Amino acid sequence: MNTMLEAQSGAAVTVEDGMLHIRLALPDCGDSSTDDAALLVFAAVGDKLNGPLMWHRYQAAYTLWQRKVDAASTALDGREVVGPGRFDCFTRVYDPMCQTAASFAAVAGVRQTTAENFVDRAISCMERIPAIGRLMRDGVLIPLWFHAALAQTEGVVDDDVLAAIDVEAADRLRSAGALSKARVIEIVAAVVAEHDSEAARVAREAAKPRKRVAVEPVNPELSDLKITASVEDVTLARKSVDAVANGVCGKDPRTKQERRSDAAIALLTGALFACECDDPECSAREGVDTAAQCATVVLHAIARRETLTGESDLPAYLDGYGPISADHVRDIAARSDTVVRDLDLGELLDHTSQPSDGYRPTATCATAVRAVHGRCTHPGCDMPAWNCDLDHVVEYDHDNPAAGGATCPCNLNPKCRFHHGLKTFVNGWVDDQIVDANGVIWTEVTTPEGVTVRSRALNGWLLPELGLIPCRHDDAPSTSRPVEEAAPRRGMTRTSAKHRYRMSIRAYNRRRGVGDTVVGRQWGEPPF
Repeated sequence: MNTMLEAQSGAAVTVEDGMLHIRLALPDCGDSSTDDAALLVFAAVGDKLNGPLMWHRYQAAYTLWQRKVDAASTALDGREVVGPGRFDCFTRVYDPMCQTAASFAAVAGVRQTTAENFVDRAISCMERIPAIGRLMRDGVLIPLWFHAALAQTEGVVDDDVLAAIDVEAADRLRSAGALSKARVIEIVAAVVAEHDSEAARVAREAAKPRKRVAVEPVNPELSDLKITASVEDVTLARKSVDAVANGVCGKDPRTKQERRSDAAIALLTGALFACECDDPECSAREGVDTAAQCATVVLHAIARRETLTGESDLPAYLDGYGPISADHVRDIAARSDTVVRDLDLGELLDHTSQPSDGYRPTATCATAVRAVHGRCTHPGCDMPAWNCDLDHVVEYDHDNPAAGGATCPCNLNPKCRFHHGLKTFVNGWVDDQIVDANGVIWTEVTTPEGVTVRSRALNGWLLPELGLIPCRHDDAPSTSRPVEEAAPRRGMTRTSAKHRYRMSIRAYNRRRGVGDTVVGRQWGEPPF
């Protein structure tokens, strides 16, 4: 059985006779014949029903707030006007927002600030971005995604511009297929950057004085070092830290975050960063060549030529960050350490794979594929495209390249190493890529349970012509094969990892003398 995620049976939210009815087919977990897809869909998408419920909650809070506004205005009846020493109902401490939130806080059992945030979001849902809000009502967005979309529009002050952003962003979100928080943020951010470029420029100028370095204590042993800088510089710094941290061998006993911390301090202080393994043959034990590792770091920004020349204000896309304004990418292009290369999609009409190796895409093809998808194409994954492998959706046939698995944009997409390995080593995972009649590129991922999730290429707005370029599939005979790898294995089982993690917590608590309660330490994500 193959079930499209968007068409799960039995899910519905309706309003009948003043009652909100939520219906979702409940699978019988005690029945061995219950379909696996039904179990997976119920567990995975039940959260989407929170969207309609939250929208109606917001509507109720908004209506209550509006009534208090009307009541306050009626009570004033023109006798109290704004002026020297005079105030209207919105300038009082106990204004309609405060009163509504106070009642909400009392009934919901939350703090006043929490209640005011709720009422403020309710007002925004009904007044600022109603079209995006209705996506929550219709089950397209869960509340978390709506809040992320709302945050992207907070800086827009022009009502007419905001209305245009609201409608276009809602249309893109509704037609995007499977969504995640990262995809929602980038879709809305691209629309905001396109329609409100002046606000983006003002925001960038206002942000410059906020560059700073701050130190905040975590506990008696550790402190946080926080550096605030431009998004491109921070992204480059993060990539440099990762490059140095990855310079050690696989036997290094430190966690990934510990290696990152040590690598960052080594880069800032000029100290030695070395592998801490016990292997006498490890070349990194004497120190990682940080200059050589950082020399491999490249930050990719994709922009239309007319954006760089100033003829257009279409946003650009910064790998690892997301959409940036036209002014921002022009500033990046003007930096002395930036290399600008033309991407001529017309080259794809001639060939998409290297002339001597049909398995390898050309530089133009690889760049276009990474740019149009932006992230790992597995639903829910936000790994940047340039940190991903380029996967042949239909496997490349090295013995007979003409038999299928072409090296071209219609059959290539980025997958992070984990999800690439999942497809390769776990039976039942199937993916497909479709280009519709309008040139829109869609990816489909089907789980072993038979549930199919469909997603639209994230940056189709940036390269809309890519899906309209006809693919010739005339790959050259292959002269290379990828190295056959064994399925990756864990260093220890999840049970062993949990046991070690819990023992470390207990040991820490005993040293602190606080019994079995974790106090005063940030443990981070468990390593299992």
